[in-house]
Amino acid sequence: MMSSTASSGPTQSLRDIVQESLSNVLQNSTSQLPGDKWIVLVVDPQSLRVISSSIGMYNLMEHHVSIVEDLMKKRAPFRDQAVLYLVEPNEESVSRIIADWTPNKATLKQGPLYGNTAFLYFLGRLPDELFAKIKACKELVKRVKILQEVNLDFLTKEAQAFHFDMGRSPSIYPDLYLSKYQTAENISPMQEQMVQKLVTVCATLNEYPHVRYPDENELCRNLAFVFQQKMNEFVGSNDSWWYNGDGLHPNSDRATLLFMDRKDDCLSPLMHEFTYEAMVNDLLNIEDDRITYNSINAGTAKEGMTDEKTTKMDALLNDNDEVWMELRGMHIADVIKVLSSRIRDIVDSNTGSTLNKAAKGKDGKALSVSQMAKALKALPEYREIMSKLSQHMQIAHQCMDVFTKQKLLDLSDLEQTLATGKTDDDVVPTLKKILGEVVTEFRGQPNSVMRLRLLAIVIVSQRGLESQEQLDILLAEARLSEKELNALKNIEKLGCPLVRAPQTGAKGRMGKIRSTKVSAYHPDAIESSSAETEYVSSRYSCVLKAIMEKAAKGELSVEEYPSVMPLPDAEGMLGPSSMSKAKSVRKMTSSSSKWAGSSSTNSQGAKKKAHGGRQIIFMAGGMCYSELRAAREVMADSNMEIVVGSNRFIKPMDFLIDWKNLGRKEA
Repeated sequence: MMSSTASSGPTQSLRDIVQESLSNVLQNSTSQLPGDKWIVLVVDPQSLRVISSSIGMYNLMEHHVSIVEDLMKKRAPFRDQAVLYLVEPNEESVSRIIADWTPNKATLKQGPLYGNTAFLYFLGRLPDELFAKIKACKELVKRVKILQEVNLDFLTKEAQAFHFDMGRSPSIYPDLYLSKYQTAENISPMQEQMVQKLVTVCATLNEYPHVRYPDENELCRNLAFVFQQKMNEFVGSNDSWWYNGDGLHPNSDRATLLFMDRKDDCLSPLMHEFTYEAMVNDLLNIEDDRITYNSINAGTAKEGMTDEKTTKMDALLNDNDEVWMELRGMHIADVIKVLSSRIRDIVDSNTGSTLNKAAKGKDGKALSVSQMAKALKALPEYREIMSKLSQHMQIAHQCMDVFTKQKLLDLSDLEQTLATGKTDDDVVPTLKKILGEVVTEFRGQPNSVMRLRLLAIVIVSQRGLESQEQLDILLAEARLSEKELNALKNIEKLGCPLVRAPQTGAKGRMGKIRSTKVSAYHPDAIESSSAETEYVSSRYSCVLKAIMEKAAKGELSVEEYPSVMPLPDAEGMLGPSSMSKAKSVRKMTSSSSKWAGSSSTNSQGAKKKAHGGRQIIFMAGGMCYSELRAAREVMADSNMEIVVGSNRFIKPMDFLIDWKNLGRKEA
């Protein structure tokens, strides 16, 4: 049994490496066929998603794939063609492959489904017992030309992000947080599967990383130690595999893998964020990057159409869309400005009077959707680029329609104050005042899920309410259903109390005095935010961003984030004991405009290139889209390659559903 070896250096993105690996699998197989032969590709559900998330189904024909078949379904015979199986290394997939080559009444007369050549590729490590089952199938063994583990047991979300598609159904929260498995010597089968998949990520990246974890987090500690063991086993059984920083490849240092846990930051997935990608995933219906949006098209009388016609259109928002890649991390207000400006530039480049009438915008204002549609109709020579700009303009406007309907402007200001501990005027309000605003919001909010989400933000951001009386008042005003109330109570299983434990003594009395003010959720998140925020509705910055910034600078404390094995330069990793951090207090141009940009720009000196190899961040329990954006920003600012991943990427509603599932019995 062979294992895959990648030759790619760290200059390639994760998605590029996966695409190259899949292309090599196909090329290595078809090159062993005589002449100009074609091949049947047989996949199981997981490998199909791996292919779809990276190389794409349409590119397979370039590698002489005649048809893609589902291993789990009854298939037509192709006895004149070779077959390539790409599957997960599990019992069901292996059993079905063997069944294809096990003689029965049908095959005794007509023979097996496929020709005399078979290629077997497994996404991850093939267990010995399954390998033994394959060897026992003589009809299959005599036809196998290649049997190989390709270490691709994960999906690429984007160029530098991956996930395992684990946790959607069923939820993995009971297993992560209620499980009887609580030690590194006795983790659950699901946790072991998650770690094994992470090994394939590092194997694909040619990384044998230093492994770190939050000192006070038992789940991360257990996962880190099991990962180290599994990674050591992989390295020991693959002599030809190399890794960055091994002394033989001087182009890069050894990577660092940092385990994180969703329960250490339950606030970030709940917050309303107004960057394009976050809004699309929070406010619109999108599944596996596919979105259906309302497209407004301009018609003409000659065609017998009304002036405007709305049709349903599908779009894929992924790395194949350059406009999406450019705009996804921008604030929605900037997205609309950029799109409108580019459409206007195309419009103004044409001097035809018909065009000017079709897409007339006055005083430099953003084009409306209908004006844009008319411009598209009048510009056939620019149709492709205008169509893409139009698509994103209409999706952005749909986001804004929901934003307006749900009155998110005022709600977001309340959320930001709770998370940062300050208003947009840099004033620390009393908790009583803010809770009064929360009650007012509850009374005007018809959607119970929105009320649940805001109440959760209140409790999580303040790390519990001051008293049971406060909680009872808010629960009465929130008017939650029994299921919603149970979901809210389950956050205590993630370490966040509904009501803070009472304090005693002098310190407790001082704490009571201080607690009359709203408190910030996390100091590091506020510090990162205060230096970079351009919109008052986006003052809060996720906790993970500050951690990634410290890691990129080599300043992540080895006491707070120890490593499984000793780090090569522990003192260097620790950084200065006290650092003066420049803070920029940014005043907004107008206190009445919560969308207003900063009145001063954030002056940044020359960027200092960070030291070390790749930083790989794995978030157990789901990574939210603000954290995905933060990773891209830190990577751009530090010039250090960062790869982030999780069991899955979560929307706010996904997180609330996971809370609900914590009501299930312990695993």
